[in-house]
Amino acid sequence: MKNNKGVTLVELLIVIVVMGIISAFAIPAVGTIITNTQKDAILADALAVENAAKLYCSQTICDDDQTITWTQLKDNVEGLDETYYDFTNNGGIVATKNSGKWQVDLEAAGTGEWEFTENLTPSEKDRASVVEDLD
Repeated sequence: MKNNKGVTLVELLIVIVVMGIISAFAIPAVGTIITNTQKDAILADALAVENAAKLYCSQTICDDDQTITWTQLKDNVEGLDETYYDFTNNGGIVATKNSGKWQVDLEAAGTGEWEFTENLTPSEKDRASVVEDLD
C-alpha cells in the first residue's frame, strides 16, 4: 500500500495560482483604501481648522472678510500634525472668511502628499476636494 500523506506538485501549484488571483484583486483595493483614508484625514484636519476659525471668531471680533493665521488658531486645534503642513505658505493664513463662509488652505509640507488648498469650505466638500501636492 502507498502512503499518501504528502501534497502533490499539482495541488501546490493550484494553491499558488488561487493565491495569485486573490492578491491581484486585493492589492489595488488596499491601495485605494489607504488613499481614501489619507484624504479623509486631510479633510478632517480642514474641518478642524474651519471649526477652530469659528471658535476663534466667537471669542474675538471678526470682520466679514477676516483672515486668520495658524499662529492665531493653533491653540483651538487639537490633534493636527503640524509637521505635515507648511504653515508659512501664504503668510501663514490658513482660514479666510468670505461671504460668511470659512475657506481653508492647508498646504502639504512635502511634495506628493495630500493637501486641501482650493480655498474651499471643508464642511461643504468631500474627499474629492483633497488633491495631491505637485509643487
